[in-house]
Order: sequence, then structure tokens, then C-alpha cells
Amino acid sequence: MNTYIGCDAHKHFSIFASVDDSGSAGPFIRIENERGLFRRYLKTLPPGSKIAIETIGNWYWMVDEIEEAGHIPLLTNAGKAKAMVCYRRT
Repeated sequence: MNTYIGCDAHKHFSIFASVDDSGSAGPFIRIENERGLFRRYLKTLPPGSKIAIETIGNWYWMVDEIEEAGHIPLLTNAGKAKAMVCYRRT
């Protein structure tokens, strides 16, 4: 069974969410944007996880950490993602 992980990155913290193939969602995890904390959390994820992350102002170091931890970052345009969510809610 696959797990899909998303990272909602903000200036001072990030929120991780996950869902599996059956649609079962995991808990939301809030991580302060401090490299050591970020690294520690990434180590708890299944090896080789694909992590969707928005391309916001501070995404560069986050992608570096995701790759360093052996995961695969999937970059998402924040503006387009927001437009898609807003479109689906109407």
C-alpha cells in the first residue's frame, strides 16, 4: 500500500499530512522550520517517500533536506495548487 505525503510549508513551520491508497489519512504533524527538527521528522517516514512540497520562499533548504534523507521531493506551484483547491470547493 502506498502512502502519499504533503508538506504545507510556511515561514516558521511546516505541516505534514499523509493519506494511503484506501483514503485513510494520518495525523497532521507540525514541525518547526529548524533543520535539526526537520531532519529528525524526515527520518520517521518510510524510505524513499514521495513528498509534495510547495515552492514558497524557503523551499530550497527543505528540498535539500528531503533529498538528503533519501526521499523524493515533488515540487508544487503554490498558486496553482491553491487555485485547484478553490475550484474543487465550488
